[in-house]
Amino acid sequence: MHRICILLVGLFSLTACTTSEVLVAHSVDLVSSVEAIPEEQLLDVGIVVFDPGVPEGELPEEVVEELMTEGSFPQVRRAESLYMAVELRDTLQQSGHWGGVWVTPEESVASDLNITGEILHSDGANVTLRIRAEDAAGRVWLDEPYELETAAGVYNRGRYPDKDPYQDLFNSIANDLATAQAELSAEDARQIRTVADLRYAEDLSPEAFDGYVAERRNGEFEPVRLPAAGDPMFDRTQRIRQREQLFFDTLNQHYASFSADASESYDSWREYAREEAIAIREITRQSRWQTGLGIATILAAIAYGTNSSNDSYSDYLIQQGVTYIGMEMIRSGAIRRQERRMHTETLEELSLSFDESVEPLVVDIQGTQHRLTGTVDTQYAEWRELLKQLFVSETGLAPENIDVYREVESEAVDEVQLLEIDVPADEGTGAEETDTDADGGAVSGV
Repeated sequence: MHRICILLVGLFSLTACTTSEVLVAHSVDLVSSVEAIPEEQLLDVGIVVFDPGVPEGELPEEVVEELMTEGSFPQVRRAESLYMAVELRDTLQQSGHWGGVWVTPEESVASDLNITGEILHSDGANVTLRIRAEDAAGRVWLDEPYELETAAGVYNRGRYPDKDPYQDLFNSIANDLATAQAELSAEDARQIRTVADLRYAEDLSPEAFDGYVAERRNGEFEPVRLPAAGDPMFDRTQRIRQREQLFFDTLNQHYASFSADASESYDSWREYAREEAIAIREITRQSRWQTGLGIATILAAIAYGTNSSNDSYSDYLIQQGVTYIGMEMIRSGAIRRQERRMHTETLEELSLSFDESVEPLVVDIQGTQHRLTGTVDTQYAEWRELLKQLFVSETGLAPENIDVYREVESEAVDEVQLLEIDVPADEGTGAEETDTDADGGAVSGV
């Protein structure tokens, strides 16, 4: 019977052996534009901050524990939802296939193409995103999951200083978008831009531009009529659209600053999380195997004692020895489960370092300051409402003198740095002169 026990132990040992596939770091190259794309065919892209895939606000402890069991860490997810959007933006910019590319708080027809994403899983070892891309004309370019299993080498910053560990994932998305863009004709690209212009005008002033764009039953949009050449009302809406894009530039400096500040910590977290995720999976596998093997060993020992033909001391020692081995295996499995719990708690502590605070933005319009506070979403909503109020003001004209900057702790003027961007001045605006140091006909943002 003792041969049966030995055979049983050997069988379980063989089933515990596993093989792993060798993963190659950064194996997906970014497909860049080989020739210049005509400016009238370049599409502006808005990448909405990714959906973190976890509920918003303060979560009950039991919900957090359930999410963590699935590999989701709320604090980290909320930070990487922005970080990943910035990385995808940088990747699209590097490809050279697009016009302006911004990270935006929400979808907007200020962009010709809107990209949304949801983080389905991310633990440093494996990441899964759901990506959807839809242009202003309502045509869906992408709507599918993207998955990546990372190789250990991707976290070697000495060898890959300029590549994000998830770069293959972002390259795959960018390449698929470039493929979809290449399938557009010049007329298709122009129509997308035209529809975006008209939809923005309608959103800003539905009374003046209602009926210029029609929505089909399939959800796509097509232009029904166009404004007259040089229509001053339509031209004003497009200048407002330019202001919104400049506001995106301001927000993106804030996003980029956060991404740069978080990159070192986030890389370390992902590398450690990868090791932890792999360890947890291995511990779980070993724990189940060792517990099952321990129980089987004890049962085998009992069977051996029952079927033993004599009550010799050697048989007694064999039975007790096998039973002890089984108990040790069960105890080892319990210890492994405790280690998993400790690893999970460590990841939870690491996730707490990713809370984000949003600084207020100050908008200076014709010398009048408007302070935008709250979350980025709230500030963007206030900004859009402010633009609409400006458009329907008594003059009905879009002011050219707009400064946007982050609020600083000190009120000293020399601590506020403005980046001036020249834009054409609107003739005959009739704007009332104010005491301001900003040059007329300029929009500034930092």
